[in-house]
Amino acid sequence: MPVGMARRHRAERIGVEAKRVRCGREVDQVEHQPSSEARTLASEAMLRAAVRQDRFLFAFQPVVCAATGSVDYFECLLRMRDEHGTLIAGVEFISIIEALGLIGVIDHHVLEKTVEELVAHPQVSLGLNVSGLTVCNPTWLQSLIALLRHRSEIARRLVVEITETAALSDMADSARVVTILRQIGCRVALDDFGAGHTSLRHLEVLPLDIVKIDGSIIRNLTNSRQNLGLLRHLLGHTKDFGFATVAEWVENEDDAELLRAEGIGYLQGYHVGRPTFERSRLATAETTVR
Repeated sequence: MPVGMARRHRAERIGVEAKRVRCGREVDQVEHQPSSEARTLASEAMLRAAVRQDRFLFAFQPVVCAATGSVDYFECLLRMRDEHGTLIAGVEFISIIEALGLIGVIDHHVLEKTVEELVAHPQVSLGLNVSGLTVCNPTWLQSLIALLRHRSEIARRLVVEITETAALSDMADSARVVTILRQIGCRVALDDFGAGHTSLRHLEVLPLDIVKIDGSIIRNLTNSRQNLGLLRHLLGHTKDFGFATVAEWVENEDDAELLRAEGIGYLQGYHVGRPTFERSRLATAETTVR
């Protein structure tokens, strides 16, 4: 089967059920479409057009110190504007882009845009998410090195977030990449820790700076003894290695207070800061530049 056709079939299996982002809220959009094949073709055309027309943008969500509330960095959350101007959350199209073989193009674009934002906002640190298909790609890594090799003041304000599943795919290569990123001056975060592929081997092998505890463990933490037990287990190991810890999906003060009591270092979620497109937030936020 030709590569293009294989990617199209894979995309069709994944499907497209877009959540539209309107007025800062994600709203389920249910559309009656003629067939899965037509839906796939339309989605592929839309995504390719979005790449050509540069219709991707960032929403910025703060990661704040649990003790002081000061912003450590903003995670750059990818959004896409469709042909009608409606925003679509990245979680709804990244897997399709991967299936179509376009993720390398997107990740290079995101890298360049992130560096541009760091140049424009010299007092701000930003977090960059990297696809599991890209993190060990030599071309992407060389692009990052070329952009940051002689710009240490930029590199030290960049946090590269790598998912745990990506790190698991090739531990030795992941460790090599993380080492290079840190040598350049970047911080490296292991994202989605505890989401189902947890391996303490990651903590032993990867020279990380930050471990982000998956939101599925954090959400409604005060009402789940099982999740609290798992959180304590994970925190015990991260503290042994000296990694900073971030709790994702913090949605209420009860959970935030419990996380502070358990010794979590940083909080991220709607309770401490919603994603925003307003760059004025970047300009006025007090960030910790390391």
